[in-house]
Amino acid sequence: MALLLLATLATGTSQSQFAGKWQSRLSRVTKKPAITVNFVEHDQELAGIVVLVNPPDGSEVEGPILNVKASGNVIKFESTVSGDIFYWNLTLKKSGSNRALLHGSCREMLIDESVKRH
Repeated sequence: MALLLLATLATGTSQSQFAGKWQSRLSRVTKKPAITVNFVEHDQELAGIVVLVNPPDGSEVEGPILNVKASGNVIKFESTVSGDIFYWNLTLKKSGSNRALLHGSCREMLIDESVKRH
């Protein structure tokens, strides 16, 4: 029983280091971050949204964060945006860091962006 409690606490702690708003650099065209991942912690669980900006016109599409799994400095999750499923990994530069690498994929599209917590 004690091991189960420790495992639960460790999972909650590792997820909380990802809470917050993570954004890529500002686009020169739209003057907005191309990608924003906003993790909100509730009852030691993370949820939130992913916002993608369309480069030509600056319009935004967003989708919920689903199936969150954190392990060490990496959090894996999915999001549905405009009917497509995106698979994401956010890897912290080091534990507790405000900088990370965001890797995403959807069909043939691959995304690799440096992100910063704001």
